[in-house]
Amino acid sequence: MSAYLDRNDIRDAYLDELVEFLRLPTVSARNDIPVMQKAADWLIARLESLGAQARLLDSPGMPVVYAEIKGDSDRTILFYNHYDVQPPEPLDAWSSDPFEPVVRNGMLYARGSDDNKGALMSRIHAVEALLKERGTLPVTVKFLIEGEEESGSPSLPVVVDHNRDLLKADACIWENARRDDAGNPTMTLGNKGMYSFELRARTASADSHSGKANLYPNAIWRLVSALASMRDPQGKVLVDGFYESVTPLSASDEAICRETPANGLRQATKLGLDELVPGNDDYSVNRALFYTPSMNIQGIEGGYTGPGHKTVNPSTAFARLECRLVKGQDPDAVAAMIATHLEKHGYGDIQIVNKKAGAWPSYTATDHPFVKVVAEAGSEVYGKPVVVLPSSPGTGPRFVFRHQPDMPIIALGVGHANSRAHAPDENIAVEDQFYTTKQVARIMEKFAAV
Repeated sequence: MSAYLDRNDIRDAYLDELVEFLRLPTVSARNDIPVMQKAADWLIARLESLGAQARLLDSPGMPVVYAEIKGDSDRTILFYNHYDVQPPEPLDAWSSDPFEPVVRNGMLYARGSDDNKGALMSRIHAVEALLKERGTLPVTVKFLIEGEEESGSPSLPVVVDHNRDLLKADACIWENARRDDAGNPTMTLGNKGMYSFELRARTASADSHSGKANLYPNAIWRLVSALASMRDPQGKVLVDGFYESVTPLSASDEAICRETPANGLRQATKLGLDELVPGNDDYSVNRALFYTPSMNIQGIEGGYTGPGHKTVNPSTAFARLECRLVKGQDPDAVAAMIATHLEKHGYGDIQIVNKKAGAWPSYTATDHPFVKVVAEAGSEVYGKPVVVLPSSPGTGPRFVFRHQPDMPIIALGVGHANSRAHAPDENIAVEDQFYTTKQVARIMEKFAAV
């Protein structure tokens, strides 16, 4: 397997193919159906070239690709990935065209290189490498590739629910993970949950002259006051019941907090800080990142912020927020708590709107045997230990597989700590693309032998 993937002609061909795929501007937020269909068709043709039975699954949204190749053993691995990407804006912040990939100093720059097309192609290339060397696969593989992950995966729960038997597997390799700030390869065993929403304040039927600010209520002050009632300056959420269902840390959780390198100072200095909010020590950073829920304000809008000076007392304002949730929390319950909090504290006039479908936290146990398989495969490929992270700090649709509670789900990816996913100049190290490809191939081999 390694010999095949170390051939210069194969590396060049695989990099060229990734570049071709990255040129497709598959921004799900744009709702450009022809582009998304073109990407799905591209994937089906590529998977069929491996001998896979590939097709589209019925979906109420963007096309969802499914493919399967039978293996020699009775083990099955499901690969979950997505072909959609984030919007590239602001375009003037890119060093090059986000959809015209370019390699500079060993780094591949393009929208989707890290999230998630590089990781997706590592799965396809790993399967092909094994087929070229062995003729058959050691395990059965299934591909589930959606086109709405960057828009919240609204169709995925329906697709998975309608295809439960088809998608059954013994283990799942999830979409993405990245090297940490010290350059160590990582694997993540979970995702946080999320509840996102907007708060809207209206204090009058129209804006007024700011000279009458003592007469007419100001919507921004009203909104800011409501926001301040929900979270203290240290980050503690003040909504009654918010923390009550959080699962207490186990002995293994405590050990992860103490022993996992958090690289706190590195994380702080790369954003111009001396210290992170919880401090820079491993325990505090890990507990905050993996085991503590949060409430974040994504943005606030209201009044006048254009050029010049406008003396206005605004009558409307809104804020967009999200709560990241951890083990034991339910997004529907959190939504009800927030509504109750606003009413109880005298902010019943603040509207909660644009409530997004909740995402539930989802985790694989650190002592699951598949964790050892993935970690050992990574150590063999990278020549150093793989850092096992209990969760990604972000959210993903792992919860759609709650009907398969015994299926471990572990995320692997091609990125690094400064890959700038979702930001201008998204990038990966070309060498990491091939490291991940080798690791995926080695996982298939080792899993068949367990």
